[in-house]
Amino acid sequence: MISTATIGIALFGAVYALMQNTYRRLNRSFALFLGAVTLANIPDAFDRLFVAMPGQSGELLSLFLWHTSALCLAPLFWIYVCMLTSAEQQPPPRLRRHFLLSAFAALTALAVILVPADVSAPLVSDAEFPTGEGAQVLLIVIAIAVLVIQLAVYPQMAIYLFLIVRRMMRYRLTLRDYYASTEQHELRWIYVIGGLAWLYWIALSLMLLFALDPDATEVSPIIIGVTGLASLGVVAAMTLWGLRQRPPLAPAPDDGEPPAPTSPPMGEKYEKSALSAEASSRIARKLRAAMEQDHLHRDPNLSLWALARHVGASPNYISQTLSEAIGESFFDFVNGYRIEEAKVLLSTTDDTVLAITYEVGFNARSSFYNAFKRVTGQTPTHYRKTLSFPAGMDDGQQELRDTSPH
Repeated sequence: MISTATIGIALFGAVYALMQNTYRRLNRSFALFLGAVTLANIPDAFDRLFVAMPGQSGELLSLFLWHTSALCLAPLFWIYVCMLTSAEQQPPPRLRRHFLLSAFAALTALAVILVPADVSAPLVSDAEFPTGEGAQVLLIVIAIAVLVIQLAVYPQMAIYLFLIVRRMMRYRLTLRDYYASTEQHELRWIYVIGGLAWLYWIALSLMLLFALDPDATEVSPIIIGVTGLASLGVVAAMTLWGLRQRPPLAPAPDDGEPPAPTSPPMGEKYEKSALSAEASSRIARKLRAAMEQDHLHRDPNLSLWALARHVGASPNYISQTLSEAIGESFFDFVNGYRIEEAKVLLSTTDDTVLAITYEVGFNARSSFYNAFKRVTGQTPTHYRKTLSFPAGMDDGQQELRDTSPH
């Protein structure tokens, strides 16, 4: 029942993703991942159907489906994350190497299907060991290959989870070149999925250790059920959040061209640019005017593309000017003006810190506190308190003065 529900959710998500007209490459990659989830759950969902097939064909087909699909899950989700967190929605380089293990699994499963029945029978049933020496050697080789494939799922999942976490950490830094407020673009749901996947991996590993223990009894159905429910929860969460995503580093259809990729070193990044020093200085003046006169920093959803439209320059030129002429990322440039205005409001008004947070362009109090402390070395509340102290008066003297009778 759990596997059938997983198949239903994954199939719905795959079909819905394929129907989307925007960001088609991204949605196709997500549909491929959900398709692999579907195939991986078919053997469990239709176990009775496979058992009812004549001879060993059902068990062999189930083995083939599980091996080929299960080893595709982690690479396909990794590819989806790479496309989601890139400006060009491109998969990672050397794509074929990510599927070498699944190709080996498919060839091994195909070999199990094609060998004589007396050789493959011991792999899927309690049949007797074949008598011929050649058949015995062939069976041992195939059995070792099958065991390697079944065990390879565990390190493969761990490696790709590590790659995804590392990718997301780099992506959070890259967001600063595109957005003035990054919270809503940080894709925190992938961290949640990663945490659930780690728990699922631990559960599977414990089940494997339990199965390898010669003194252990049969694995409890409760453990299997809990693991299955955890898998269903991961797939449901992935489908729900994945279908709502657009690549944050790619511009909306009306935003124009995307900025240059941010991964190469600065010298390589702009070495072919046609932007002259004079044009860069002119753009820098426009950028400062956009903040100081037009107060664009007060827009909590300000992006690089919106700023480029406002000043009438290419997003790539804006990015290059910020990096080379001003020496700041887009995030630091905009938030610098936000902090300066916040300092003025803290010192000249009685507005609450929360009201000032939203007024200067931050969309979360925690973001304001972190940015303010990073620039000034103190929290907004402490900054306002120090401004109200007369020169040379410390915190204890100020408190004594405030509580003394007048």
